[in-house]
Amino acid sequence: MPRISDIQLPSSVYTLYIDGSFLPSSSHPVSSMAYAWTAIDSDGFILESHYNIISSIFPSALRSEVFALLHGLDSLPLNSKITVATDCAQLLSLWSSYVNAPFIPRMLKEFNHLLWSSIRAIKSHKNLDVTLIKVPAHADDTLNNHVDALAKAAHTDSHLSSRPSLELLAPCILQFNSLPVDMNIQKFIRDIFDAKTLLTLALLPRFNSSSSTSDIDWACTKFCLINDKQFVSHQNGRSEFCGFCIKLLLDMLPMLTTLQRRKPHFYNPSWLCPQCNSFPETLDHLWTCPYILPEFSPLNTFKTLLLALRTNYLDKFLSASFLIPLPDSFATEFMALDCWDCDPPSFSCLRLA
Repeated sequence: MPRISDIQLPSSVYTLYIDGSFLPSSSHPVSSMAYAWTAIDSDGFILESHYNIISSIFPSALRSEVFALLHGLDSLPLNSKITVATDCAQLLSLWSSYVNAPFIPRMLKEFNHLLWSSIRAIKSHKNLDVTLIKVPAHADDTLNNHVDALAKAAHTDSHLSSRPSLELLAPCILQFNSLPVDMNIQKFIRDIFDAKTLLTLALLPRFNSSSSTSDIDWACTKFCLINDKQFVSHQNGRSEFCGFCIKLLLDMLPMLTTLQRRKPHFYNPSWLCPQCNSFPETLDHLWTCPYILPEFSPLNTFKTLLLALRTNYLDKFLSASFLIPLPDSFATEFMALDCWDCDPPSFSCLRLA
């Protein structure tokens, strides 16, 4: 059976103190994970301590705690009876659900399910009798404070290097770009196909010919198309509304210019807007065509909604002024923002639309 740890502890080990440490990218140039454990005999003497950093794949504080447990158990001799002390309450809960219980498929939806599968394999292969206990974090526990200091010291120890790859012991390991997928497999595959579909959409020629794809908020577009249940619902005519919005996004509405491009043998390319007979009938022209009745004008509708939005936001800002005082000129400066200029629409106004 392959080993994760190259350390072999003596049979006199009685208690194992473990801890993990995680530095997120927000407080560190690169996110970093580290782990540590200390082996204690029955008289309370330290037999051995170990610490190291972990490859920053799927970084999280919990992953560092789980790996500390995994490495510590793999360092034990066969048929050991061991008490593992940890200050991570979530570790005890997950141990009860995924190790001290029969295998359940729900485990594959957990982050770090490959680490938990490896822990199950080590416990079974070495016939370990393991009891996890909770110790108070940041309390006056000398051994817990010791292992906590070791885990934190690993981040700055220049002599350490993370393992390039782990000999995980899970029965089935899904890999992507040679890296193990240690998260919800179904969600991971769905995210891959969502990203592939969105990339296909972004590379359509219709976007490259008229504007840069960087001008489109693709993250917001993906969120609206996928996560808004009302948007994608097929009840109460929502499916038609969804189809209309997608056609609007892709410039596929049957404007005269679009029909001329699709079927030039039916629609003479020289024909202009049937309302004003002055300009080609494009989607943009509908906003400014002077012959469209005011109540059906998209531009007038947009102006009404925009002014209502401006008034609503200004009222909310002024009503909250008792929490954060606003300068006397705030209302004037807010009303003068160019995003409210809609006649003709400014660039920021169109982006707001």
